[in-house]
Amino acid sequence: RWIDTLENSELGVAEKTQDTAWKQYVAALYFAAYTMTSVGYGDVTPVNILERIVCILILFISGIVWACVIGQVSSIFGDLKDSDQKFRSLMDNVNSMMRDRTLPRSVRKRVLTFFLSARQAQRNEQQEQILHRMSPMLQGEVALRSNWYWVRRISLVSHFMPEGGLADETRAPYFVVD
Repeated sequence: RWIDTLENSELGVAEKTQDTAWKQYVAALYFAAYTMTSVGYGDVTPVNILERIVCILILFISGIVWACVIGQVSSIFGDLKDSDQKFRSLMDNVNSMMRDRTLPRSVRKRVLTFFLSARQAQRNEQQEQILHRMSPMLQGEVALRSNWYWVRRISLVSHFMPEGGLADETRAPYFVVD
């Protein structure tokens, strides 16, 4: 039994763990905490009840901190969009290919630049396809709102603006022609 192993570690202690029930509960909690956190028992173990309580607190606090760290890392990877995951996988494969073929640094740099610029071009192409699926009215509103920062700086636009000035972005749909 695990409780019998405490006898060897308590050689210099006056009150043994087996003498009182609450010390047995603390010792059981200590062993459960070590087992649950998979820390292991190690060569150095707490000898008295105070040391066991401190170890239990440290184990639980470190277990909670570790769970938070694992949760944050998992959420980072879980939040990656599918397109981002595919692109990262592609870049990993490109890097492996360049390493396997021992390409010089200048060639590696050009290859990486190509794939990075191709990613932006692909994103632009996907956005164009999305826009083409919209109605002409909605396409015009999206285009106007996307470029409202520049459109409102055109002095001619101010003549067609309803009262309130050019600062209000919500007025952009008034300029969409069907």
